[in-house]
Amino acid sequence: MAESTGGVLLLAAVEYSRGSRPEVSRCTTTARGLILIMMGMTIIDIPTTPPGRFAHQRPAARLEDAFKIYGEGDSAVRALDNVSVEFTTGAFTAIMGPSGSGKSTLMHSAAGLDHLTSGRVFIGDTDLSGLSDRDLTLLRRTKIGFIFQAFNLIPTLTAAENIELPLALGGNRPDPSTFARVVEVLGLSNRLGHRPSELSGGQQQRVAVARALVSEPEIVFADEPTGNLDSRTGAEILSFMQRAVRDVGQTIVMVTHDPTAASYADRVVFVNDGSIVDDMLEPTTDAVYDRMKAFGR
Repeated sequence: MAESTGGVLLLAAVEYSRGSRPEVSRCTTTARGLILIMMGMTIIDIPTTPPGRFAHQRPAARLEDAFKIYGEGDSAVRALDNVSVEFTTGAFTAIMGPSGSGKSTLMHSAAGLDHLTSGRVFIGDTDLSGLSDRDLTLLRRTKIGFIFQAFNLIPTLTAAENIELPLALGGNRPDPSTFARVVEVLGLSNRLGHRPSELSGGQQQRVAVARALVSEPEIVFADEPTGNLDSRTGAEILSFMQRAVRDVGQTIVMVTHDPTAASYADRVVFVNDGSIVDDMLEPTTDAVYDRMKAFGR
């Protein structure tokens, strides 16, 4: 059934006003994206802390002994099977795996969008399991950014209003200098008064990236951010995300199926059958492609 933007926003507003978490897993992609914006808005012997230059940096997010199980009895599916992993501050991490591997569940759990069956999730030093739904919503709104594959812009709002929306829902406005810097680097300065229907796909995704970054969150989760873009535009978006990490210390965790997109990251975490099976630093397209071929599907 088709969903209207107004109906989706009304659902989110009602749930949020009750202090509860909308059941986003049962919604379509468009509905889920809009609701998450309202909400604030992600074994082989693998080390919990990544090696090399990230070994002594504190994690921006981490999961400890995480299980996520759907169903019961013989039909139960372990989307996450005893996963412990850290996402380092100031690093660009890609999560990869075959379809159904648990990579999206891993990211959504790390972002506090899905509840674990057991285990713990931290954003910085905050244990999400100890938060009420209201406090979890506020944490997502102030500390987490989210970039959606399908953009999930509000069609009746201008680009500027879409960028400001998460902050506006909390009664705040972006820092003017931060807003100006982000929109200038993303090439949006002359498109701020345009609505999504007046923007190209690449411009819409730039707006979605700006929306995630303008509040200067501690961590940004990106769900296949270049999946709907041509290769040139996708490369531009990935290059900007890479610069945001290297130049200003932003932390980004990205789910992708594309080895070329993963090569922009500092690190790739490989997931299969709900478990982390490999951890690669300084990835290249060929190295990631070869590792993915080993999954055999």
